[in-house]
Amino acid sequence: VAAVWTTGSETKLVEQAFVESVRDVPLVTGSISGDALGYWKQNPDKYRFYGNAVLPLVTAQSGFRVMVRLLEGQGPKLNTLLRPLPEVTQADLGDWWAPCMTPDSATMFPRPPSDPLPDSLLDAYFVAGRPTTPPFDYSATPSPCG
Repeated sequence: VAAVWTTGSETKLVEQAFVESVRDVPLVTGSISGDALGYWKQNPDKYRFYGNAVLPLVTAQSGFRVMVRLLEGQGPKLNTLLRPLPEVTQADLGDWWAPCMTPDSATMFPRPPSDPLPDSLLDAYFVAGRPTTPPFDYSATPSPCG
């Protein structure tokens, strides 16, 4: 097996199954989560990952920012707005990991190192696009370690 593709946050469990069956660990892809990052931190030579981050916090923030723009009358250009999923590679796992993330922190999701939907990208979705989401400051996004 050269690689395993998952559609959720079970990447750590897939990797552990290969280790427990004494098989070579393939590249695993899916959505990164706190338990997977904690497992990677404890086993940097075993865990091989490439994927994206489908994160509740980022999704909620994106929806809030779109809603504010709609209420301000900026006018969407499309009826479906696509938000890019942050890419996560083996090389940047350290940028995603936080000290509170352990192999047992299954419900914890990381915060992307940078805003996956910056105003410059969001502006392009609106006829009168302009960054006017007053309370939003990505750098002030709460840490997953709270």
